[in-house]
Amino acid sequence: MTTYIIRRLIQSTIIMFGLSIIFFFMLHLAPGGPCDVFIQSQRQVIQHELCVKTLGLHKPLPVQYWYWISGYLHGNFGKTTGGQLVSSTILAALPVTVLLATVSYFFQQIIALPLGMFSALRQYSFFDTVFTFMSYVGLSMPTFWLGLMLIYLFGVHFAVFPVGLVTDTHLPVFWTHDWFVALAHDPPLIIGDLARHLVLPAITLMVVGVAADSRFMRASMLDVIHQDYIRTAKAKGLKRRTVIFKHAFRNAVLPIITNIALYLPTLVGGFVITEAIFSYAGVGNLFVQSITSHDYGVVQALLMLSAIAVLLANLLADLTYAWVDPRIRYD
Repeated sequence: MTTYIIRRLIQSTIIMFGLSIIFFFMLHLAPGGPCDVFIQSQRQVIQHELCVKTLGLHKPLPVQYWYWISGYLHGNFGKTTGGQLVSSTILAALPVTVLLATVSYFFQQIIALPLGMFSALRQYSFFDTVFTFMSYVGLSMPTFWLGLMLIYLFGVHFAVFPVGLVTDTHLPVFWTHDWFVALAHDPPLIIGDLARHLVLPAITLMVVGVAADSRFMRASMLDVIHQDYIRTAKAKGLKRRTVIFKHAFRNAVLPIITNIALYLPTLVGGFVITEAIFSYAGVGNLFVQSITSHDYGVVQALLMLSAIAVLLANLLADLTYAWVDPRIRYD
């Protein structure tokens, strides 16, 4: 197992090096630049030249890439166009995205897996027919459209849930010192307000994921419950609960692990759209703002971190196979 992990880490390092080249040069091929804001008038030419020299944009692209990648190897992500550290900017926005990701992904799985199992066990029933129809609706529903509809219906028309991360001016901003002080003083108020703000964006992220994971679970469960060892377990007189959860579910969940790992890039894209729509001050919204302002440092850092997260998720999925199914070994 240790040898396999080391080999995968070496492969991931090579992949990350190739991706860094693609990210860097493709981004610099795009029209515009981080210093273009200073060329709106003749008086700002000096500021534009100073910005170019400060960010090192006057040097050849291979030289810029070398300084950029060597800084990453030393933990230096560079500075934004505003002169702030890229790492500090990302860390300030990261808690919001992590909270939204944890909540949406947790509820996505506890809803999708039981739905897929129950639908497989009730194949061709009325529930299975309705479930199949709703799954296809969820898979074909654009995230940006769903988010806008939820905002209009439940945020504006019925005004059931707030829109955005902070709408109550008397409450502190999430994950600040004042927010932790308020949390210690009145936990039910702060947690309840935060939960209300998470409902709409979490649903927006969950819908497509629930539809996809539940369909995968249904297909995998149908394949397993018709295997000979399941018939043998039933013939031995084992309880239905034991047959389903101990024998069928454990083997049916293996393809779901792969699907969860492969779904991560889609989830990252969903954060970008969802946070922009709901005005969440998270990493996704920061990515949109950085692209708009041509902030190369932040965009490149977020792309690299997303790629690392995807590679680690795939490695974790492979290792989970061996934990779920003892027959799988990586020796």
